[in-house]
Amino acid sequence: MKKTILISLMVLGIATISAHAQTATESKLPEKKGDEWQMPKELLLRSQAFSQKVKKSLNLDSAATKKVFDLYLGNTKTVDEIRVGNGSDADKKDALAANQSDFDQKMKEVVSAKQFDLYMHERKSGKIKL
Repeated sequence: MKKTILISLMVLGIATISAHAQTATESKLPEKKGDEWQMPKELLLRSQAFSQKVKKSLNLDSAATKKVFDLYLGNTKTVDEIRVGNGSDADKKDALAANQSDFDQKMKEVVSAKQFDLYMHERKSGKIKL
């Protein structure tokens, strides 16, 4: 009788351990590669807030505001990839500065010359941040 109970407990223990081991390996999250970027909801909110701030600051119409929204939204993936990418802080800082310059050039195409000067002044003073 004692042997039967002991064998039953051993079988039950082994079954429990193997079931737990299978669950642990199956619940492991997949690793992301560099090209599998998904847009979080907060990104849309940040893009909306940025475009509304620029609209108010530069007195933009709705078409220009939509273009600014799209520019910011398209630029965010690049900025995020630079920030989480490999490389030294100096390399990341240089890449972000180059990206900022590209973004500014795209903004120059969307707004008038006077609005762009105001945008650059407010960006450099810290009122508008990417």
